[in-house]
Amino acid sequence: MAASDDPTPEAAIEQLFRARSDDVRIGPVGVAVSGGGDSLALLIAARAFAARHDLPIWAATVDHGLRPEAAEEARQVAQICAARGVPHDILTLRLPDGSGLQARARAARYDALGSWAKSRGIARVLVGHTRDDVVESLVMRLRRGVGLDGLAEMPDWWTDSDLQGWGRPFLTLSRTCLHRYVADHGLDPIADPSNDDTRFERVEVRKALATLGWTDGALARSARHLARAAQSIDARLDAIFDDHFTHETGDLLISRGSIEDLVRAEPDTLRRLAIAAIGAIGDRPPPREPEQTRLLDFMRAPRGGGITLAGCRIVAKHDMIRIFRELAACPPRVALGTWWDNRWYVTGPDAPGLTIGALGVDIDLTPWRDGPIPRASALAHPAVRSGDTLIAAPTVGLSGDYTVDVRCDPRAAFRRRGRFFN
Repeated sequence: MAASDDPTPEAAIEQLFRARSDDVRIGPVGVAVSGGGDSLALLIAARAFAARHDLPIWAATVDHGLRPEAAEEARQVAQICAARGVPHDILTLRLPDGSGLQARARAARYDALGSWAKSRGIARVLVGHTRDDVVESLVMRLRRGVGLDGLAEMPDWWTDSDLQGWGRPFLTLSRTCLHRYVADHGLDPIADPSNDDTRFERVEVRKALATLGWTDGALARSARHLARAAQSIDARLDAIFDDHFTHETGDLLISRGSIEDLVRAEPDTLRRLAIAAIGAIGDRPPPREPEQTRLLDFMRAPRGGGITLAGCRIVAKHDMIRIFRELAACPPRVALGTWWDNRWYVTGPDAPGLTIGALGVDIDLTPWRDGPIPRASALAHPAVRSGDTLIAAPTVGLSGDYTVDVRCDPRAAFRRRGRFFN
């Protein structure tokens, strides 16, 4: 049960945005609504917030295609939104069978919501995670033996892609509090049977915590303290990153000398900086401990043709380690005028059907040898095409009146960890 000094759901949303008034653009607010009690509370409170500030609001429901009844549930949410004057979209996914279903569903859900937000001009999207989710995530990560970053509280705000931000306003509120709030507004949450399926780790942990009576605030406070410690470390890494890494047209490079200095003085700082560099390029969850060890072993003593990790290639040449995008991990082509691979934006003459995608084997149609970018890296650079015909590849000397902007900001890797928490 919520403590008497906990904010109301409406006040929690106000607090989230007031704390970031300098960072949040005026514009539509997006709300992810599954129909469960947490997300219905978010819908009700966000609608009140939007009305108070005269802001447009949109809602979206993701149908993962995993249960036959999910489509009807999404339509029920649409009716709830319509009754409250909130425009609503249903985002339908088709996830293939296989292992890691919940993790894959989470990634697909955020991708779908991000694309939806961009299409609607929405600069901030709210999701309904609660204090209970904080505690469950903490226990799940303890079971895996993770370090400080993994144990830290899921952030209440993070940036991702070219959205202004994602927010979790309810991290200090319990499910019990939110479900009571929903009932007070005359709504019945939609029951998702997967929330009682103990084959899923989160459900297993949830039931165990309820049995032990550990679902209230003490563990959540521990996660919050850990988050503050992680944020302090991130701030220091942010300040020193450029002392060790250099940026070269979408790649990040670090000298063997810097690596040796860090190994002698601050080996854990090297690990964190390297993970941030990989996150800036690969836009993936941080690799787990065995993969981190493999990365650091290679950086300290390079051998062979390099390694592949988290959507990146890491190679050594002379006295430098270069981190760049793995071609096989590049996303499909997108329309010109859209950020591609969350990093590249190409500007130039537009025409119907022009796309941006990985250069790939068309590199042999360009004068790439005249520039400083290694072939393996340039393969994953952006190319403008009309159908399958190469029009331009600005980073490798085939400009065709096109210019390219690249974002390769490891600081963003610190800030956008939020999407990797369920």
